[in-house]
Amino acid sequence: MMALFSRKIPFAEAARALTADLRQNGLTSAVSPELEELSRLLREHEPKPVVEDTGDLLQSVLEALPDPAGVIERDGKLSRSNYQLDALLGPGRSIGRTLLEATRSVDLADAVTRALGGATERRELTLPALQKIVLASVAPVARNRALLVVRDLTEQKRSEATRRDFVANASHELRTPVAAISGAAETLLSGGIALDETARSFVEMINRHCSRLTRLTQDLLDLSRLEAGEWHVEMSALEVQPLCEQAIELVRARATQRKITLSVDSPARLRVLADRRALEQVLVNLLDNAIKFSPEGGRVTLLADGTSSHIVLSVIDTGAGIEPRHLERIFERFYRVDSGRAREAGGTGLGLAIVKHLVQAQGGEVGVESGQGGSRFWVKLRATASGHISKGP
Repeated sequence: MMALFSRKIPFAEAARALTADLRQNGLTSAVSPELEELSRLLREHEPKPVVEDTGDLLQSVLEALPDPAGVIERDGKLSRSNYQLDALLGPGRSIGRTLLEATRSVDLADAVTRALGGATERRELTLPALQKIVLASVAPVARNRALLVVRDLTEQKRSEATRRDFVANASHELRTPVAAISGAAETLLSGGIALDETARSFVEMINRHCSRLTRLTQDLLDLSRLEAGEWHVEMSALEVQPLCEQAIELVRARATQRKITLSVDSPARLRVLADRRALEQVLVNLLDNAIKFSPEGGRVTLLADGTSSHIVLSVIDTGAGIEPRHLERIFERFYRVDSGRAREAGGTGLGLAIVKHLVQAQGGEVGVESGQGGSRFWVKLRATASGHISKGP
């Protein structure tokens, strides 16, 4: 009996063992009612092991998600799904089936395979069996399983396509009347008809706004083509220094008007893999933007640098800088840091949006850094090894 106290055990267990030992040895009289009651009370109040219903908890979490979601087992089959995923895939198309069987999407099946191997995947893809466009996120979870979350983008993409078509059609239709008005204004200003001072000022205003409308419609058409994937880039190996110098020459007249000093800093023999026409437009847009927002007498520098894998092109100005709250939205269409100043400078609000799409079409990145001493817009593109270099258009 004393062996019970030779090791550390819970008191309730010791009381039960002591009672049993006394009875086994015929010492029932030693088992007092108080000890019996103590043993019973301790059994009742002893902490119970917590047993969680993990299945119900997991299902509750899935149902709480606003988007279609499910759990994929190591064999690639769905073991759990929420109501939204069942509604997306349809009755009988989820539990116990692979996503390839349910959606016929090879890309989604590949993302699941990679997630089950430990990689997190996030892809925008089409589900052929459902005729839907979705953003699928697949992440590995415990027990060699994966969590799938799907966001249906079908209606959003359809709305974007409708908007692009409308903008493109409207811009195309505007080109003819704007060109006619501009031509008439230019004819009047060239001296075809004698104009008094008041009439000339009105015609000059018409011509000025026609030029702005022409730039706006052209930018809208370019942006619509980029978003629709109709701007086909032709990638080739290009020397960076001649491209930079050519872009500087294309904006030199505007810089001279504002007394802006232009400079190029590009090491010789830097080579970039890019589309010549697209990269030239990117540089011209960034330089033009820097000139507009630099004070008279300021400086704009086009800087090129690179490594064996990437080339970085930077346009640096000495303007007032951009407040941090604007930086995340600076590449959005029609977004202006200072609307009044931008319109006065003749901007359309689309130049930086076009830059972003052109750079992305070439597989690159674009960004901005800014402070009180000015701004730096940068473009990162792939470098190319030595070999055949395209030097001319």
